[in-house]
Amino acid sequence: MRRILLSAVLLLASCGTVAAQTPAKPTPARAPEPPLRRWFEFQQFVLSTRYRFISNSADVTTSNHMQYREQIRFRFNVDAKKRYTLNAGVFTGTQYIASWNNLGPGTGDFDGKSHYMRQLYVSATPVTGLEGQIGSLFVSRGEQTEYSSYDDDGWVAGGRVSVRRPKSFYFDELSLTRGVVASTTTPNLWKRWDDLDDLNYTQVLAAKRFTPVVAASMDYTKHGKTDTLRAAMSLRFKAGSPLSALRWEQYARFSEPDAAGFVVTAERPVTKWVRLQGGYATVDERYGGLNADRIQRGRRVFAIANVPIHGPLSASVFATHALDADYTISNKTRFDAVLAWDVLNSLRSTGKF
Repeated sequence: MRRILLSAVLLLASCGTVAAQTPAKPTPARAPEPPLRRWFEFQQFVLSTRYRFISNSADVTTSNHMQYREQIRFRFNVDAKKRYTLNAGVFTGTQYIASWNNLGPGTGDFDGKSHYMRQLYVSATPVTGLEGQIGSLFVSRGEQTEYSSYDDDGWVAGGRVSVRRPKSFYFDELSLTRGVVASTTTPNLWKRWDDLDDLNYTQVLAAKRFTPVVAASMDYTKHGKTDTLRAAMSLRFKAGSPLSALRWEQYARFSEPDAAGFVVTAERPVTKWVRLQGGYATVDERYGGLNADRIQRGRRVFAIANVPIHGPLSASVFATHALDADYTISNKTRFDAVLAWDVLNSLRSTGKF
């Protein structure tokens, strides 16, 4: 027994010696931010071009042309911790639901003038997890998408308070937005500040990530005389699963005329590089026309393929077809082929941005 105990002590000692002689791998040092980012930073900078074909429910071709788009978001940082910032968004396009200009080939003339600052707002985070914003803001949607909410290119002029302190309030995000959604054919914010004289938009939103797989959100929105309740749940699966993501979006309008609709979207990689999305949407006839221009209203199927090309270059293809309805559908059949250059990716690779 004494020999066994002695052997055990020697073994433990040798293990300790080996452990002491094998230093832990140091954690890689995080690369310092470029000096410019202390004061100014791009959050998005994408240039795109696309071919677009649209025919309506009367089988009349309304678009068959090339277009181009710029999407630029940036901010100025007042303090080193970036708690107080001035944020801006500059886009092409002439409407709330459109951020593309005609390039020339095909229907429509070249548009080189429609470049507007749509968003400009001040953001303040006085304490961790509490943020206030005021100005022309981006729409807050939680897990909802532009398909059943407001278009990605849209805006809300007004103010927003967001709380992101899940340990104290359970939800990952709670937000209240009060403002105005109007002048939908005037993207230039300098020409629509007067809209703030007549506030018509209130939104209360709650979002929660329950697990690494499940996330959900719900919001109540009052826009003018319309009351709408929206909810969405997204599932993000592990690599190797038949689907990589599944999303369900639902809305119900309680003001006259009351109605409801939903969107379901599934996603999976079909090759190492190509990611495919497909889904079904049903949006009622009187929804309002401020959701995604690719979807709008009606019952439809849609599909999207995203293909990285090289570095900051990528391509995507979108196709949709609406089922027959007893009302006019402006985009019964639509096809988009998009080529995008992520300029921000290129800028950051230089180490200066």
